[in-house]
Amino acid sequence: MVASIVEALLRQIPSSEVAGIYFKGSAQKRWDSPVDYVPEVSDVDIHVLLRDDEHVARRLGEIESALAIQSQIEAGYRSKVVSPVHTPRPQLVVLNHLLADPEYSPSPRETVTTLYGDDYPDASYDESRERELARARLLSCSDVLEHLPLRVVDKPGRHLLVVLRDLTWRVSPAGPRLLSILGVPSPQAWSLNRTQVISALEEMEQRDLAKAYADFYLSGWAYFLSDFQDSAAPRAALGAAIEVLRRSAAAAAEAS
Repeated sequence: MVASIVEALLRQIPSSEVAGIYFKGSAQKRWDSPVDYVPEVSDVDIHVLLRDDEHVARRLGEIESALAIQSQIEAGYRSKVVSPVHTPRPQLVVLNHLLADPEYSPSPRETVTTLYGDDYPDASYDESRERELARARLLSCSDVLEHLPLRVVDKPGRHLLVVLRDLTWRVSPAGPRLLSILGVPSPQAWSLNRTQVISALEEMEQRDLAKAYADFYLSGWAYFLSDFQDSAAPRAALGAAIEVLRRSAAAAAEAS
């Protein structure tokens, strides 16, 4: 899938306009246990950096270009993998937009694979700032929980997968964010895979949170292995996600 994404981007966007294409996130890190990658729930994070914001609008901001890239990614993947166990879920992010956000910190370089172009931007961390941003983001999850009941009440069967996917990008960073608040240096916290995050949380006396964190991903595996027929599995995953968000917010507030 990663190769297909790179090929599709470079087929649609002139290479002179592409500063870099990068593979990052949980799928890029070492997999030590099932929690480190869950089919259909985990993303394959690809960041693309273009040399000019005008290139972003022209190459990725028009529906025709976007659909052309989507079609080429799909065709490229199918040509390489004839009978996939599952189709990985790419998440293409425009790094230009992130770098313009004053609250964004680039990932530690060792957690990023440069697929094309320039090296990934260097990251420097103000630990006080990182802890405050982590705390604010964990505390903001109360808004997500408030609206969750109406998001799940009308989603039988496989439709709950949409909600799980939306929660993943809040559950996954909750572990590193809390570790940062509890004193783990940010580059170290964000370099851990999920297996390591769980171990670190347990070592810091956050065992209930660590268990809920693991249960979210293990329930996601149960859902996938049932071919999305076991509707108890996504309900268990949702319960674990709620536990993670509530406990991490409470721990963040207590540590302030």
